[in-house]
Amino acid sequence: MENLQVKFRKLQSLVDLDLFGCSELRCLLDSIVDLSQLKSFQLWGCHKLENLQVEFEKVQSLVDLDLFCCSKLGCLLDSIVDLSQFKTFRLQGCHKLEKFPMKFENLQSLVELDLYECSKLGCLPYSTMDL
Repeated sequence: MENLQVKFRKLQSLVDLDLFGCSELRCLLDSIVDLSQLKSFQLWGCHKLENLQVEFEKVQSLVDLDLFCCSKLGCLLDSIVDLSQFKTFRLQGCHKLEKFPMKFENLQSLVELDLYECSKLGCLPYSTMDL
């Protein structure tokens, strides 16, 4: 695992990271925040991914985060709303997601939010009404 972290750190100019269909993926490495040029991060079908304990606010270039069908994803860090360039956030099919970050008003650049089939999500923060 440590070798993989080192490899992420060496990929400074990576713009698009696609982990499509990594059905055994359970967690993300913290070193992913070292990808300072990352714009698009795709995690489609990572069925065993349970949480995103990554401080995404350090990846200020991130524009697109796609968590389509990460069916065991139960929580998101509040810091995800500190991404100033963030435009697209897809959580379709995240059946276990119960709560959404509270400081939603920070996502001023957000254009698309897909929460289809997030059946356990009780409500969105009131601040989403201002978007």
